[in-house]
Order: sequence, then C-alpha cells, then structure tokens
Amino acid sequence: MQISFRHILIWGCCLLSLTSAAQGLGMASVVDSLQTELEGRMEQYSDDFSKLGVVSNIQMQFSEGIPLTTSYSAVLREKLAVIENHYKAIDMRWTTFIQAMQIDIADNEDLMDQMTKVNLVKQEVSDTINSIKLKCQALTDFVDARQLIMNQDSTYKKLYKAALKYSLAAKLATKLEKVKATEQNLSGKIQTSYAKAKQATELLPMLNKHMGAIDDKYANLQVISKKIQEMEYKPFIQRIKDYLIGMACVAILLLLMHLAVAKLQAARKVRKSMAQYQNMLNKNGVGDYPTI
Repeated sequence: MQISFRHILIWGCCLLSLTSAAQGLGMASVVDSLQTELEGRMEQYSDDFSKLGVVSNIQMQFSEGIPLTTSYSAVLREKLAVIENHYKAIDMRWTTFIQAMQIDIADNEDLMDQMTKVNLVKQEVSDTINSIKLKCQALTDFVDARQLIMNQDSTYKKLYKAALKYSLAAKLATKLEKVKATEQNLSGKIQTSYAKAKQATELLPMLNKHMGAIDDKYANLQVISKKIQEMEYKPFIQRIKDYLIGMACVAILLLLMHLAVAKLQAARKVRKSMAQYQNMLNKNGVGDYPTI
C-alpha cells in the first residue's frame, strides 16, 4: 500500500490536534491546582487574623474590678505590644503573598472575592486592636491622674506655708514669686491630668465610680492654688485691717443668719398658736359655725 503525501499531511494534523488537546487539559489541571492552593492559603490567613482577634478580646478585658494601679496598666500595655507585633507579622506575610500572586489572583474572580473577604477580617481585627489601644491609654491616663491628684496634700501644704512665710516681708518677694511659679507649673500638670481622667471616663464608663473622689480633691487643690497665687506682701497695718474687715464680714453674716433663724422660729410659733386656737374652737363646738 502506497502512502501518499496527502495521507501523511492528514495524519500530521491529527497528531498535532491530539497533542494540543493534551496540552490544554494539562494546563487546565495546573490552573485548577493553583487556584485550590491559593484558596487554601487565603483561608489560612483568614483563620490567623480571626484567631488573633479572639485572643485580643480575651486577654484585654476592662471590667468593673480592674485594678487601678500603674503596674496593672503596664501589664496591659505589654500584652497589647505582643498582640500588635503578632498582627504586624501576619499582615506582612499576607501583603507579601498578595503582591507575589497578584497576577494569578487578578485573573480569577473567585480568588478576588476571597481576597476581599480576608481583607475585611483583617480590618475588623485592626479596628479591635486600635480600640483596645485607646482603652489602654485611657486607663493609663486615669491611673496616672488619680495618683498625681490624690497625693498632693503634703506638697500643697508646704507650698502654702512657704508662700505665707515669704509674703510677710517685702525683701522676700523674689522667693515668693518662685514659690508661685512652682505651684503654677504643678497646677498646670494637675489640670492636664484631670482633663485626661475626665476623657478616660467617657471611653471607660466603669471609671466613673472613682471619679468622685478625684473631683473633690481637685476642687480643694484649686482653692489652695488660688490662695497661693493671690498672696503678696502687705504691711502689718494693712494685714490687721484686712483681718478686721474679714471678721466684720463674718460677724455680719452671722447676724443675718441669726435674724433669719429668729424670723423662722417666730413664724413657726405663730403657726403653732393658730393651730392650737383652732383646735380649741373645734372642741368647744365653735367650729360648726362660720368664723371671720
């Protein structure tokens, strides 16, 4: 049997078609395998971010019984630092993976959707960590403010005594101004800390029950601060005059209070007498008739 050139050409085309089909099937298998691998890795990254979010919420609790100490707030900051470092490590691996496989992911709609889902989980965890970070800072600010404000009694007592001492002589005016400057600097720190403590209660309402004592102490310190800043040298005669005027004001206030109390007592006696008189009339039967 003779094989013509035409037969050879037909057989060649058939072999070429079979080879191309085999290559197409091989490429499809490779593409499916790559997609499956990328989907698996994305799922793993999603799990890693989710687990970190759960751990963050478990380890960083802010409850009513939380200790208000600098040591405890330091422990919370250390825990937060560990969580942040873990998040950064996962985020770095995820970013590297996405950049390396961006062409393959961009050509596949399913992979694009899954990448979007992972990014959403990642953002939720990031928001959780940032929220915890703000709460940790608020707790630290509150603890520091509480310690600063509540422990100023002895300091302000010394400053007040020093200011009073230096206000007795004109030649001590320079020292008095130094005391005022020291107190003013301290007062500025106290005011800043107090403002931070108030802000902390907005973020952590469970701190409100501790704010009352801080409010009272802060108010007392402000009164003493004003007295110190108003101190100045006055001659002895002027001091006597101020003292007498002060005593006179007190005496007038006491007199007014005494008069007010006397009027109140007199009014009560009148009401009591009228009530007794009415009762007497009722007992005598007079109460059955109209009275003028």
